[in-house]
Order: sequence, then C-alpha cells, then structure tokens
Amino acid sequence: MSTWGDWALGVLRQANLVHYNITMHTCLKIGSSLLLAVLLGLLACGDRRMAPTGAEEASSVVLLTAKVDAEVAARIAQVEVVVTGADMPAMRQTLAVDGDRIVGTVSEIPAGAARLFTVTGYDATGALVASGSAKLDLSPGQSVPLGLTLAIEPSPSRSQPPITVELAPGVLLDMVWVEPGVFTMGSPLDEPGRNDDEGPQLEVRLTQGFYLSQCEITQRQWTAVTGERPWSLYAGEVEEGPDRPAVYISWEDAQEFIASLNATVGGQMYRLPTEAEWEYAGRAGTKTPWSFGDVEKDLDLHAWWTDNIALTGRMAAQPVGLKVPNPWGLYDMHGNVWEWVGDWLGAYPEGPQTDPQGPPEGTARVFRGGSFKDAASLSRSAQRCWNAPDLRFSHVGVRLVRDSDS
Repeated sequence: MSTWGDWALGVLRQANLVHYNITMHTCLKIGSSLLLAVLLGLLACGDRRMAPTGAEEASSVVLLTAKVDAEVAARIAQVEVVVTGADMPAMRQTLAVDGDRIVGTVSEIPAGAARLFTVTGYDATGALVASGSAKLDLSPGQSVPLGLTLAIEPSPSRSQPPITVELAPGVLLDMVWVEPGVFTMGSPLDEPGRNDDEGPQLEVRLTQGFYLSQCEITQRQWTAVTGERPWSLYAGEVEEGPDRPAVYISWEDAQEFIASLNATVGGQMYRLPTEAEWEYAGRAGTKTPWSFGDVEKDLDLHAWWTDNIALTGRMAAQPVGLKVPNPWGLYDMHGNVWEWVGDWLGAYPEGPQTDPQGPPEGTARVFRGGSFKDAASLSRSAQRCWNAPDLRFSHVGVRLVRDSDS
C-alpha cells in the first residue's frame, strides 16, 4: 500500500474506529478521493461521547471575586452567593474567604438576562457582616469573571449565639438572638406611604431578649408539626414546595401550631412576636422606611413584592431566605408573606412604653411585613395590616419567637 494509504489507515486505527472494519485491502480498493472524504467526515464528527449536552451548552460559569476590608474579612465565618433570575430557580453556593477577597466558581447557571448575584458574609454568631450584589447577562456556554465590593453591614454585639431547634424529628428551625433594647416605633409624618395608624411615634423599651426564627415557617415545618397542608386546597394560588412559606393559616391556626410545639418541649417557650418585638427586629437598629434605607429601587435585593414577583411568571410566595437579610440576619422581614403577630389591633398609646402587649381585646389581629402581592410601601418596617383571627390568605404566614431558657 502507498505511503498515503499507510497514513490513512494509521489515522483510522488511532481513532479506534473498529466498528468501521477497514482493512488494508479495503484501503487499496476504496480510492484516495473516497477515503479522504470518509476520513474528513469521521474527524469532523469527533468522539460523540465528548460532545456537550444541550444543558451544558445552555449553562454558564461565573468566576466570582468579591473584595472586602481585611479586618472585616477576618470576622467572616461563612459566606455565600445566591443567584436569582426571573426565569430560573434560585441557586445558593458557599464561597471561600482568601485574605481580603471572597472567591468561588459558580457553575451550571442557566443562561439569560439579568442574573442577580447576591453575596452575604456572616460572623460566627450568624450576624450579617457584609453584603453586595451585581447583575450579569449570561450567554450559553459563557465563562466570565465577576468582581464586586462588599459593603459593611452594621450589626449589634450579641450575648447569645444563634440556635437550631428541632420542631419534629429531622425538621429543624434556625433562630437568631435579638438583644433587648430601645427603639422608636411607628413612622414620622413625612415618610412616603405612611398611614395614620403608624403614629404617634413612641419610644419602646424591650427588657427581655428573645430568639426569632431566621425565616418564615415553611410548608415542610408546618406539615411536620401538624400533619396538615392547608394551602393544598388552593393550587391555583399557591406553589407547593418544602421551603416555601406555610400560607392559608389563620392566627388561630398559628396558636394551635405553637401549642403543639410547647407540648413537645413541656413549657411555654414558643409564641408569636408582639407587634413591638416584630418592628424592633424588622428595623434592626435602623430608622429608615426599610431596614436597608429609604431608596425604593433597592427593594428588589431584599424583598419579594408585586413588581419583581411578576417577573417569575407566577403570583405566589417564593422559597424563604433567597433575598438579602436585614442587618440582624433575618430574612424576608420585608415582603414574601405577611406575618401574624400576637397583638389585637389598636391605636398606639401616647408616651414611652415598656414591653407593650397591645390591647387586651379586639376584633382583628395584626400582621406585619408586606407580601409578594403588595406595593413597595406596604413592606415598610412601620406598615401595619390586620384581619379577623380566623381568616386565611395566600399571602399571610408566620414567624416564631422562642423565649430564652434563662
């Protein structure tokens, strides 16, 4: 066989194309032109086992680097990035601290416009230390760097670390310690969106610290304790999911849930926060309309509300803990679902108050925080809403207090 034929056969053998059963005799008879065409076709196809799948072609990779002050970086015990987009499920990934940088590679991100990367760092007590965010438009198969700078978040010193409690076998709840303190409850007269029932402003002193659940009670947690799924009767209005908030639960349902937990622990440890406790924790040491400031356009980073929920294609509560938490490490205090509190509805009293409990009786119970169905102003820290304690809604859930053992 010619030198050219030897080369061609060698190429075929190196390609391990045994299923073509090409012999020296065949090479001699096939003719140089036809054999060259066969070779070009085979080499162009390559190894099909190495070809990218459709999913791989559609996903992107981001090489993330976030800068933070070196002293602040030394306080960070845990850092994560959450990637969200209107047409993709949220992705959460742990990052690494390297000196004054936070680094990590986020893979398999669905390609698309306006992918929001939110980076948050926490200290050993679970308090938010620094955060930052940026948006990217990602093309299929793209691998790109992303750099951002984290802003330092104010956080109080805590006498108690966060805790994780077991609500039912294998079902856990993370809780954040809230120190006792003093704050101004209600809103000033010139706050945009203010309602008359948010005043008069008053100084409130809370003499006892308490644990508050880091997130709203989820469908998994509610079902594990009660064995019930009340939201399942409203499939047209509620997305089911273990990490989505439990909804279609009344204030009275919440009391039964709490009674079950207290029966398990053998004491009155769990309860709803008072309205004052809720606003104190929601404000997290701030005096602005929201715990992140007074700029409405920043709400998308911190809350699910009517504008950004519309981009998901379904008016329903989202999985808890996907947005940036408030300065005390509490998620979804603005938006997602309203949260029942313990108080009857009533006008604020005049003058300073200590550990207020609300009116002794009434016809409506209060809920706080705003929801995915509501405008931005309804998620302000001072906003109040209420309804009869036996009614249930698709956008009202609950968050729990656990009193300290000491």
